[in-house]
Amino acid sequence: MQLIKSLFCWHGFDNRPRFTVINFSIVLAFIMLNESFTDFKVGTISILLLCSSISLATARRRLNDAKFHSNLLLAPAGSFLVTGLIIIFTGLTSAYWLLLIPFFFALLLLTYPGKNQNSYILGYNGPVNLSDFQQEQKTSAQNSKRVEPTMNGINVNQPSVFKSQPTSFTDNVEHVTSTNAANQVSANAQHKLELGESIRLALFNTKYARITVSVFSLLLVLALALPFMFSSPTPITPENEKISEASEAKAKASFQHKLTLQDNFSIMIAAENAIVIHWPANVLDNQDTWTLGTAQGDKSCQEIAFNKEAAIRTYRVSAIDSGFYAYFSPLDTKALIKNIAFKNNFSLCGYSFSLKGSQATLGKSAFYANLIDY
Repeated sequence: MQLIKSLFCWHGFDNRPRFTVINFSIVLAFIMLNESFTDFKVGTISILLLCSSISLATARRRLNDAKFHSNLLLAPAGSFLVTGLIIIFTGLTSAYWLLLIPFFFALLLLTYPGKNQNSYILGYNGPVNLSDFQQEQKTSAQNSKRVEPTMNGINVNQPSVFKSQPTSFTDNVEHVTSTNAANQVSANAQHKLELGESIRLALFNTKYARITVSVFSLLLVLALALPFMFSSPTPITPENEKISEASEAKAKASFQHKLTLQDNFSIMIAAENAIVIHWPANVLDNQDTWTLGTAQGDKSCQEIAFNKEAAIRTYRVSAIDSGFYAYFSPLDTKALIKNIAFKNNFSLCGYSFSLKGSQATLGKSAFYANLIDY
């Protein structure tokens, strides 16, 4: 619980490894959960807000660790939130390229060296107590410590007390050698530590700032354009189009009890007493607009909505020559006929239809009158 609480801490410090792990984890979690809950936008938006909050908090702790305050605080979380919303509402898997934008801002924050000298537990230092994790690490270290064999209470591997002591000259030589080695290691570490900062200063100095901003803007435009460039629908080949037209013609021939209502839409019965609703429209391509089996297509066609009544899912919606054909499950036949008879209107695929006079029209049909439950 304390570890989770530390993810939302605002006043603590995150070192570079922890900041990297957190940002990588929230991006990976968002991608996996977004793919799992594609049809539940409210759930995916909630997940996105949670991940953005964690991203904002860790950016704040990273800046606290670097003792640096700027508008970069909002850059990773803000760009992650915007790109996440684009991915959710476009529904394009190729739009995951946009996550490179918050990744870039996270890398930028990593170039600031840490200046907090306090000790870290799991890469964190702050008001949230994570000492339990430190206790576990100490315990495991103590358990793995080697126990030396003893004889008559004397450690066999311990140096003899009678061994001659080193001279002061030897002490001085060893001290100087160890000091030089420590200084060399410190210099190497400082060089590695400042490498990222040197790159950032080189890219954003006065001379190269415009070039850097221009390149980044170009990459941003490409990242925004690529999902839409590769999202064009696959063209229908003549062979597939002939097969589709033949199957639809066969399906039309099997329709029975066609009845046209006042708002220029028709209902008919397909196989297994399933209801089909047809309305005329200008159709460019003969294709399935929506199918329940794959959950792909125009989301506005996935259900028929009556006023003040629970929506009913469509099985398939096809665009054929002169209009649309919406197919429903035989389990919903009676519910559909009852709603058409007693409701005022319904909407489907972005079209709205009035049901004025529908009860009288259905009552004149011997077939549909028997399906109405009064």
